[in-house]
Amino acid sequence: MIKKYTFLGYLLILFVYANQVYGQNEKEDKNQNDLGYNQLKALIANQKTDSLKVKTLQSYLSESKSRADTLGMANAYFFLELLVTEVKLQYADSLIEITKDKKYMNYPAKGYLLQGNRQYELGNYKEALELYLIASEAAKKNGNQYLYRSIKFNIGLLKNNAGEREEAQTIFLEHLNFLDQNPKFKSPSDYNRVLFALTDSYVYSNQFSKAKSYIDQGIRQTLKVNDTSIYSHFVMYSGMYEYFSKNYKTAIDSLEKGKDIIKDFDEVNTRMAICDYYIARSYRALGNNESSISYFKNVDHILKKTEDVIPELIDTYDYLIADSKSKNDLEKQIEYINTLLRLDSIRHANQIYLTKNINERYDTAELIAEKEKLINELQEETFLKEETIAVLILFLITLVILVVYFFYRSYANKRRFLNLLEEQKNKDQGQPEFNTISNTISKKEEIDIPEEVIATVLKKLHGFEESVRFSKKQYTLNSLAKELQTNSAYLSKIINVHKNMNFANYLNNLRVDFAVGELTTDKALRSYTIKAIAEEVGFKNAQSFSSAFHKRTGIYPSYFIKQLNNG
Repeated sequence: MIKKYTFLGYLLILFVYANQVYGQNEKEDKNQNDLGYNQLKALIANQKTDSLKVKTLQSYLSESKSRADTLGMANAYFFLELLVTEVKLQYADSLIEITKDKKYMNYPAKGYLLQGNRQYELGNYKEALELYLIASEAAKKNGNQYLYRSIKFNIGLLKNNAGEREEAQTIFLEHLNFLDQNPKFKSPSDYNRVLFALTDSYVYSNQFSKAKSYIDQGIRQTLKVNDTSIYSHFVMYSGMYEYFSKNYKTAIDSLEKGKDIIKDFDEVNTRMAICDYYIARSYRALGNNESSISYFKNVDHILKKTEDVIPELIDTYDYLIADSKSKNDLEKQIEYINTLLRLDSIRHANQIYLTKNINERYDTAELIAEKEKLINELQEETFLKEETIAVLILFLITLVILVVYFFYRSYANKRRFLNLLEEQKNKDQGQPEFNTISNTISKKEEIDIPEEVIATVLKKLHGFEESVRFSKKQYTLNSLAKELQTNSAYLSKIINVHKNMNFANYLNNLRVDFAVGELTTDKALRSYTIKAIAEEVGFKNAQSFSSAFHKRTGIYPSYFIKQLNNG
């Protein structure tokens, strides 16, 4: 069974498997040699097919069981999990079960790592992160410094994929410094992938000067060691950098060059689609709409084939719908709208982004009305065609599904709105809220911090929440810790345990709750733009505010305001 991954998912899984599985460091090899790890690795490496490797591992597992050799069994389970993809996590679960109370160099850390990878593949990023944290703690506890650092790097990739660019960059830079200071762990492939991760994060956070520095360094390093696969990434990002710098002709040259190299490595064509997208944007900026549409159609072809959606690519359909509309091609307009709706339903890491943008660009009623208009026009023009009836039936079924879907979503949003008002009413009446100081002191034993320190910090946090300073000032973990006269490590642990969330979510939730209360009571505030409201309650921009509001309440602030005004 062949596994397929998203663009950043490809990088994550490649790093985990290529560097933590087969690229063991010298210290691990020495410790495992007498216990069979290297012997087993050599045995399966000599087998020509996967089926022979599996038979060898099963035989080795049986012998290890007969000898009650726990480490031998763990090694066999580990390699079996990598090879046998039809049985998901059966071997990883067995590995953890037999080693969870042991202190082996690799285990149980790599068992949790395998479980985390599986959750990542399924798009369950929260679960994947929790498993990576467990794996990280186990690796640190058992003295596997390289594995600990590598898992932390993967956590950084997850954060980057989730849009937490600043936190991800800190982790990537720490890993880069670790490799520079520890040459025995510094393999060319590891180093190049860290440079690539930094490039990706800086490009997507619009820090182009920093991105350019790592692009140049990455190109030099990958050419030096003939790492063609990662070299193709840097060439692609070089083209993207030129596009954002408005050097459109140079961008097209670089992207075409990157695309030509990438085609030999990109199994699912995701990076090919990114190249085509920015080539299309470059041609459009140069006024060559015909070439631009041609490349947008390439992107559409790849998305339909793979259904592997990168958020930035979705506005391809804005251009294609506009083009088909200008040509009065009704069938293509309907096709592109339906493709856009279908892609929105796919469960990917970017699902929230896609849903948000489709809702903003196509109001429910307008979208259905537009489809009805197009279908009616198409019926008038093609009434005598044999396929007309089949086409109409297909679109009527689609329309019914859309109506049911939007009705259900409208009902669900209404219920969330009413629940939110009820919660706000209870809060205004002084009813106790969850996570107060009094009902969280009992959690002291979960973290290694003196009880009096926890109580003091929680009391100061309560005062911080009541003062609503978070709405007027941008805080980092360090700046808030300094203001509360504690250290960032204590503050982070206390928020995680006693507020049941990380610092970023804690701060966002405070601001969202504050926004709900202000919008409920202040009619004037409701007349502000979303951007202005976002800035009023402490967010940097409208997008981050809308995203945090939806995550906290299940509805968007625009919908909340509309319902308040209608009431």
